[in-house]
Amino acid sequence: MKHRKEAKGLAATFAAVITILAASSCSLAEREENNAYLQISIRQENTFATKAGGQPKPDTNQFILQIKNASGEYVYNGVYSSRPKTISVPAGAYELSLMSEQMGAPAWDSPIYGDHVSIVASAGEKVSVDFLCKMVNSGVRIKMTGRYLERYPGELTIARDEGSLGYTSSETRFGYFSAGNATFSAVAADGSRQQLFSKQLSEGQLLTLTLDASSDASNAGISVKLDTTATYLSQTIMVDRFQETSGDGASKASAFSIAQAAQHPEESVWVWGYIVGGDLTSSAVNFEAPFTKNSNLAIAPSASCKTRDECMSIELASGSDIREAVNLVDHPDMLGRKIYIQGTVKSSYFGLVGLKSIKEFILE
Repeated sequence: MKHRKEAKGLAATFAAVITILAASSCSLAEREENNAYLQISIRQENTFATKAGGQPKPDTNQFILQIKNASGEYVYNGVYSSRPKTISVPAGAYELSLMSEQMGAPAWDSPIYGDHVSIVASAGEKVSVDFLCKMVNSGVRIKMTGRYLERYPGELTIARDEGSLGYTSSETRFGYFSAGNATFSAVAADGSRQQLFSKQLSEGQLLTLTLDASSDASNAGISVKLDTTATYLSQTIMVDRFQETSGDGASKASAFSIAQAAQHPEESVWVWGYIVGGDLTSSAVNFEAPFTKNSNLAIAPSASCKTRDECMSIELASGSDIREAVNLVDHPDMLGRKIYIQGTVKSSYFGLVGLKSIKEFILE
């Protein structure tokens, strides 16, 4: 009798284990049914800039792959070459990034490549994510003419929010910066440090700037030349055009230049410039009539400016006196006129340093 009871007990225990395993298997199967499956790769047609400051082609196997869910939690954070062939994740929205390295302070000869992708993956879906990695920072190389060095023999500094790099006349390397507005300043012959101008740096751009100083700033010009790769820009900047060393922005008589105003975000100041265009978008300025938008215009340090990066965007609010008086739809003859404007400086308005909430303006 005792053996029979033990046998029954073992049978019951075995049955319970089978039941638990079956339930666990069903639960696992249900979870798998609710998952999506990601397969990550880098497109074969990726062409990294082989001329990017003379840097070698990056090793994509060492890139950092990060996958975050909608809550910002990492599903995967590691080396690209160590990723699973298929990554199983709960169905939902995900942000994926692949970077050669994290963006940091400006550095010499340090292009950074990467790509970002957003996906929504459904239950049971197989999602193939192909990254097209491009350069995501901006390279700047400086050349200095003899006339420039006579006025600014000291170190040139290019600064972004994350830090700065110092250039001398003998420096031939590309310095790499995060995209955004950069400030250029230099040490003049009298030993004082002066801000020369600010410039918008774009992702994937390799920019060679030749700095020159003219004996007659009013006739200074800017030329832009693209090389055969269309990734490299060569530009000559007459630094005199941006200089307005006196002025505190408190009145028309002491109005800021555009470069100076850029250093006073969210302050109400007077700024001077020449009306050069309108119809602003986040990437373009129309410099020639006819114009279609009466809600904005662009001013620049020179009436002959045709380069967007030199401009300041101006808001022409509905019903305002300045819209009525100078909008280029109704007044295309305003092109080239010098204007003084009092308003609030914005770090970005249509992607440029801007002026909004205009209080007063004076035409010359």
